[in-house]
Amino acid sequence: MRSILLLLAGATHLPLSTAKQNCPLYGPLFPKPTNLLQNAAIQAAAKSLDEILPKYIDHDNTTGADHFSYSVEVFSGSEDKPLWAHYWTAPNLQGFNSTGVSKVDTNTVFRIGSITKIFTVLAFLATVGDRVWNDPVTKYLPELKRLAEKTPGGSMMVPDWEEVTLGSLASQTKFPPCGTTPTCNRDQLFAGLGKLPPSFPTSSTPAYSDISFALLSYVAERITGKPFKTLVQDSVLTPLNLTHTFTSAPDDSLGLIPGNRYSTSWAFELAEEAATGNMYTSAGDMSSLGRAIMRSTLLKPAVTRRWLKPSVFTSDPKSAVGMPWGIRQLDIGFNQSFQITHAFNKLGSLGAYTSLLAIIPDLDIGFSILAAGDPPAGLAMDIADTLTTTYLSTMTSVARTEADRIFSGQYRYTGNITVPVPGSPPSSNSTIPPKYTNGTITERKRLNSSLTISTSSSSPGLILKNWISNSTDMSFYAVAIGSNITDEYLDKIKPSVRLYPTGFSESLPDGKGKKVAFKAVFEDLSLPERKPGMQMGTDCATWVGVTGVVYASRPLDLFVFEVDGESKVRGVENGALRVRLDKVG
Repeated sequence: MRSILLLLAGATHLPLSTAKQNCPLYGPLFPKPTNLLQNAAIQAAAKSLDEILPKYIDHDNTTGADHFSYSVEVFSGSEDKPLWAHYWTAPNLQGFNSTGVSKVDTNTVFRIGSITKIFTVLAFLATVGDRVWNDPVTKYLPELKRLAEKTPGGSMMVPDWEEVTLGSLASQTKFPPCGTTPTCNRDQLFAGLGKLPPSFPTSSTPAYSDISFALLSYVAERITGKPFKTLVQDSVLTPLNLTHTFTSAPDDSLGLIPGNRYSTSWAFELAEEAATGNMYTSAGDMSSLGRAIMRSTLLKPAVTRRWLKPSVFTSDPKSAVGMPWGIRQLDIGFNQSFQITHAFNKLGSLGAYTSLLAIIPDLDIGFSILAAGDPPAGLAMDIADTLTTTYLSTMTSVARTEADRIFSGQYRYTGNITVPVPGSPPSSNSTIPPKYTNGTITERKRLNSSLTISTSSSSPGLILKNWISNSTDMSFYAVAIGSNITDEYLDKIKPSVRLYPTGFSESLPDGKGKKVAFKAVFEDLSLPERKPGMQMGTDCATWVGVTGVVYASRPLDLFVFEVDGESKVRGVENGALRVRLDKVG
């Protein structure tokens, strides 16, 4: 690989430089931190936000804060209470003849518009699962089956309903809308679907759609035998104890109503399109929803992982679309190109209400934002940007600091091994008495195996150095073998080994701790770096080398740490080498 790359660089003048960056595996760079409410950095972030939002929103004469109210919460999957919260009530709210609350708090109910779609998909996954995503919608909705038989699709004027899957409904495949005012009934909805052409062929490009989620709710009703609103209540709201979340308008006294209950759309019922935008919730309940998603409270973890993935890309290279998520690539930092994560968000808007839910699973953090009245355009997204800027670096630093405290240090083999001493007695300078085994003189010796773990504020993952196994430099040979380095270039290798959390852990037999698995990435940082301009080449493809070196059916890139009940590491064992190294400092 090295020789080909260098030859091509010389022959074609490819844009190469000399400093290659680490390429982490996609996912968390460090284990997710805990005890966040007691963390000084998290507290400092909250304090800074206590100053920023009042200064630039609540008390800024240019924002018109007299005319809108909002609530914001920052939450984590590891904490039941918010990491930070802020609530603002329009000073002249009562001047709007509001029949709702007079002061905003964590339980104040707002309309959430399209965030309803998250409840719809979650209820579907919790009751039906995701194994039917590739089923055609005509399998469950006879109206569409008859429509497909009556007017075979596949043209620019008629949708091919036999090709429309349940997964495409959940991932924003474009279909024509129903009604707005007045709303349509079920018969009118299907009649309209038979008249209006599709925007694009299925699974070709994202195009925002409300009607898709109405169809998805019909499918859920048919499979479960329950009305959609009952389904959401039984499968999501009740299990999560979301007592301030509703599928229809609750009592006015619970809500933030910035004016007439009809002109603000507080009381507007979406009828057949209830699954697209009819729900109401509070900041506290929306935070609980976000926690439950990240914790996989209602779903199996594997289902959650499949759900939190993109379904289709957009023309913005940092954006994608999920079910029903908007997905945004975020740069974590360290001034390196390949350290990224993704936020999964949903924005809602209906009448006088705007809402946003965002979760960043890799950092175990999320935001709930609810607003009502006449806020500046883009208020929810501006707040989300501020929170992301604040917490992205903070959570990464907290995770690195905690990982450094727990894992960094010296590891060494502290036991002894028995080796034969053929034809001669043990050495006179041995400090360990020899013995006879089956007539053979043997000697117990120390095994020269050790390694060092550290972290750096400027690079990803746990840094593994000085990795010696039985007096062999394992970092060098792991990189040489894993990268298929030829003899000609062995002396030029600059080995780098980084460890990244896999998400696997299991309790110790005594119940007083756990084993935690990491995967190593073996890299040769002496290779030149490709600069922008390369169309097909990449500097970051470490995923192809996972489990690339195996010995006796065990991967060389597997490291399992033993952590006691007080989060102190006892030792580490490499999967292939099968030797436990105790933490000694």
